[in-house]
Amino acid sequence: MTADWSSLKGVLIDLDGVVYTGREPIPGAAGFLAEARRRGLKFLLVTNNSTTSPELVAERLRTMHVDVQPQEILTSAQAAAAYVRAHAQRGSRVRIIGEAGLRQAAEEEGLSIVDDGGAVSSDWVIAGLDRGFTYEKLTGATRAIMAGARFVATNADALLPVEGGQVLPGAGTMIAAIQTATGVEPVVCGKPEPGLFEHGLRRLGGLSPNQVAMVGDRLDTDVVGGSRSGLRTILVLTGVTDRAEADAAIPSPDAIVADLASVADLLGWR
Repeated sequence: MTADWSSLKGVLIDLDGVVYTGREPIPGAAGFLAEARRRGLKFLLVTNNSTTSPELVAERLRTMHVDVQPQEILTSAQAAAAYVRAHAQRGSRVRIIGEAGLRQAAEEEGLSIVDDGGAVSSDWVIAGLDRGFTYEKLTGATRAIMAGARFVATNADALLPVEGGQVLPGAGTMIAAIQTATGVEPVVCGKPEPGLFEHGLRRLGGLSPNQVAMVGDRLDTDVVGGSRSGLRTILVLTGVTDRAEADAAIPSPDAIVADLASVADLLGWR
């Protein structure tokens, strides 16, 4: 825990468990973001949620008095769409298994979207959480991939935590259905895989991994993913991980702090 933080130029910050829990902001988080902006520390708020647009994420945060702009949000849908845009040939057709946030991300990357139904062939299938997932959509994705379409997933989270301590099936359940049907493993772009981190570095202006830290509350996605991608990692204790778990973690975070506001102390701001 003796890392030199003076060269830090940017941070990727997880949302749930770091900026808010449920519908409540975590004290000090909004102040840290405002101070980061004032000091010129680049940041993106990152989420594996692929269903919601950055505009709606920012709007939800503003209801919690956390003032952010859509361009300060990075979703797994954006990372997946950017991956396809970077690797697809011009004019490639993309089949979407997902909701409005994923479709918007694909449209903003200029991808040509194939609507439901199997009449038109696809070159790529991008799949994420889809609460309207049907056998027809599964069939369309299966046929496209078996005919040669490349398979990309926003994230592989099996469960989606909701308020009251309950869970719902996550994007990983739809991904698993398609993978089981086709025998094809997707390129996963969300945490802890490198796609979201790599796209985040580009969005931060092309910073190198050692200039950026991942701030999160989860060891399995935030710390493992950030570490694999060469970023420094800061674990906050306002989410799912307690101090004992953090101390025993391998790989260990580069720093463990009480909350997002305490990152200011780490950086020597106060």
